[in-house]
Amino acid sequence: MDIKPIPAFYGVYLLRSTVRKASTYIGSTPHPSRRLGQHNGRVTGGAVRTSRASLRPWEMACIVAGFPSNIAALQFEWAWQNAHLTRHISAEQRISRPGRPSSSLMDRLSNLHLLLRVPYFSQWPLQVRFFSQDVYASWTAWCERVDEQIRPGISVQLDLPESNPPVAADDDITSAQPPSQKRKADLLLNKGGVYGIDPTYARYQDVLTKSVFMLDDGDGQKCELCQEAIHLHDHLFTICPNNDCQSISHVTCLSKHFLQHSNSGQLVPEQGQCPACHSPLRWVDLMTQLTLRNRGQKDVQKILRKKRKPKATTAAEVLETDSEDDFDQEEEQNLELGALVGQHVAGSDSDTDSIVSLDSVLSSTRPQIARPSSQSTRPLEIVIEDSDDQR
Repeated sequence: MDIKPIPAFYGVYLLRSTVRKASTYIGSTPHPSRRLGQHNGRVTGGAVRTSRASLRPWEMACIVAGFPSNIAALQFEWAWQNAHLTRHISAEQRISRPGRPSSSLMDRLSNLHLLLRVPYFSQWPLQVRFFSQDVYASWTAWCERVDEQIRPGISVQLDLPESNPPVAADDDITSAQPPSQKRKADLLLNKGGVYGIDPTYARYQDVLTKSVFMLDDGDGQKCELCQEAIHLHDHLFTICPNNDCQSISHVTCLSKHFLQHSNSGQLVPEQGQCPACHSPLRWVDLMTQLTLRNRGQKDVQKILRKKRKPKATTAAEVLETDSEDDFDQEEEQNLELGALVGQHVAGSDSDTDSIVSLDSVLSSTRPQIARPSSQSTRPLEIVIEDSDDQR
């Protein structure tokens, strides 16, 4: 299995039926807006448990993102779906009843709050976005009731779309849309809400472009902190994303620098300031940039090619291209998970599939597990998650 860069975006989401508010569903995706369209039947490839017309349309109530890998997101997804079984929650802390636990909105939110506090997940640079005002109010009410709070480093925000959006939320970005519609969809990016999420590496375009010019000098670069030479092919290093800064540092040097100026007592830093320009930097962004350069050469080439595209090309078109790549990635991910847990992911949609703990299997998986060959693997349908949960 190839080692991939930190994903541009991968989230674990909570759906709620707008028809029957008690019906909820947990899943994961690298592309929230497209996945929501699949669940509502507007795009091919939904999940069986959200296919009933009597429960549609579904709304995305919230999403948890910031996972260091796709597998990490799937671990969180399974733990949230199976809060009554996961080993990450101790018997003393467990809220959900054994057997067939409740799947009400408050049960989902209370278990989410609990998972964000457990040692395994609490140290990750996670972000929680709520897209519904009343769901966020329920979350806030629960936080006020419990004694323990989640770590301040975990971001929680209400992310509502801006007023008077230029395109209806039911419109999906597809190649069948006319250019004018794509331009309207382009305006939604970074404007809040589910359709405002940019699931691509586009935000790293400038720093990757800058790194190409900086690294043309070969091994002549020096670390900003230790002033030792940086060997481009042997050392791990980071580049300040500030366009006006030319700082480059060894990963170990910058990590020590961040930790020395932090009172958290953690082994891995969360954030800090550039030693040259003093701009605030998030460690996860620096590591994403690093893994892109080292493990995602194809992604980097694609990003840099987009930089040279004519101005007439819209971000929606770029987003659609990335969406197709993400769809291939999801199919590949299903094959890999099928090798790990047999038919649990690609098998039937019954609740009895939860007997095997995907959480424990993924946690103990060795990185060198072989991917099943195309000859021995039956082709999968375009149903992404059978590990998703809706009751």
